[in-house]
Amino acid sequence: MSEEQHGFPWILLLVGLVIGLVGGVYYAWYLNPVSLTNVSPQQLTAEDQQAYVVLISEAYLHDADLERARARLGATGARDVTALVVSLSNSAYLGGEERAAYPLTILGEALGGDPLGVGVFTGTLVPTSVAMIPSATFEGIPSPTPSPFVPTATPIVIRPTVTPTQVVIPPDTRLMLVALETLCEDDHPPGLIEIYVNGMDGNGIPAIEITVEWEEQVATFFTGLKPDVDPGYADFEMEPNQTYTVTLVGWAEPVFGLDSYACETPSGTAQAPTYQLIFAPTMDQP
Repeated sequence: MSEEQHGFPWILLLVGLVIGLVGGVYYAWYLNPVSLTNVSPQQLTAEDQQAYVVLISEAYLHDADLERARARLGATGARDVTALVVSLSNSAYLGGEERAAYPLTILGEALGGDPLGVGVFTGTLVPTSVAMIPSATFEGIPSPTPSPFVPTATPIVIRPTVTPTQVVIPPDTRLMLVALETLCEDDHPPGLIEIYVNGMDGNGIPAIEITVEWEEQVATFFTGLKPDVDPGYADFEMEPNQTYTVTLVGWAEPVFGLDSYACETPSGTAQAPTYQLIFAPTMDQP
């Protein structure tokens, strides 16, 4: 009688490998996961690197330390930090991301670049009322007297232009609300606060800082980011069933009571209204 032959236990080996693999993954992911600390900017993902550059630009707005900003940007490993900042600035500008476009544009220009938003944001680091063209243009023209706002249903005529134009802003200028229209139409986008800021000559004024406040929240943005509509145009999308206050920071009194409660269009559709606000200069009396 021949001796019984036994094969190699491949099944047991395979089962052992599977159990070991599962156990190792469980240990590495749940029991003792890897914790990365002191990660250099070069090790960040592309998305996180972009957020890092935005933070650097925001820091530059506060300390105006260009060399520190340049050193921080260099830590990303980018060969051309100016091109990096300008590229991100242009993307934010074209995408309507005002809060990122503003500091990136300022830093990009300081580094010697030419971001697309330069014509909108240049000179807005510190708000100023310095005239951009000689004030002699206004000699002999009496200062307009502020008058109480009276709502009107007359359609607002807007003169769009693609190219932003520098607008006269004399040193003693104040802006005031000259028109406000509530729109609840089937053919107009609902739920917006549309703001137009005009100069004495009727041209839109870019780079005016605007805040919108509601329910202890504040949003900040600027005119001029949609020059295809008007150089002095900006808009804000409201949340449903809220009440908003709009302020042109340092230029005009707040506008209260813009609510987003539903209205009914001519076709019977319920939707949030859209508000169109037009601001224009008034010269302060001496």
